[in-house]
Amino acid sequence: MSDATVATPREGVATAPRPKIDGRVLRAARTRERIINATIDLIRGGESTPRVIDIARTAGVSTRSIFQHFDDTEALFAAVAQQVVESLTPLAKPIDSALPWEERLDALMRMRIEVNEALLPFRRAVALHQPRSPKLAAGVTAGRLFARERTESAFAPELMRLSEAERKQTVDALLAASDWQMWFGLRMTYGLDLEAASATMRRMVGAILTQATARSVSAAA
Repeated sequence: MSDATVATPREGVATAPRPKIDGRVLRAARTRERIINATIDLIRGGESTPRVIDIARTAGVSTRSIFQHFDDTEALFAAVAQQVVESLTPLAKPIDSALPWEERLDALMRMRIEVNEALLPFRRAVALHQPRSPKLAAGVTAGRLFARERTESAFAPELMRLSEAERKQTVDALLAASDWQMWFGLRMTYGLDLEAASATMRRMVGAILTQATARSVSAAA
């Protein structure tokens, strides 16, 4: 028998049974997912704090069912935040630090703007629930740390030439100029459309990086 031959079970030889899928567990998981997706849809539709009765109606379940799957509304919103973040994580791809400076800036702006625009409907909901939800607060912190890592990695050639204090200040400035709170201000407070807000954010981030690049060149001279 050649190595390529695939062995098949022989008659009379016992094979390991396939694990059975518990129908109740599967139905519970699907119901939980419907509740989370219904909450997300309502928030995207403009309801920062959807009522439980509206979530139940949108999900096609009873209000009692919601509290069978979640201890309270804070637990539900924490699960919503986790699902939203997980859906956006593929957008935050690493940026090759060997690319030309302008290309790295463009890549960073595309990533941050796409993520920020997707998070825009959730900004008010997060602000309302974060103080009462340690899990949600931890998720927000983790998101900022992830953004910091991506930014530091993308612009390592410029940042590594700065002093430790200047490097930290520069990264802090880059994050403040491109995070979802700044985006909310541009889009909602100032009323800028997508194109204008994108150009404004790029100008701010570009100015910070231009200054950092000039300082790194000066330090290397």
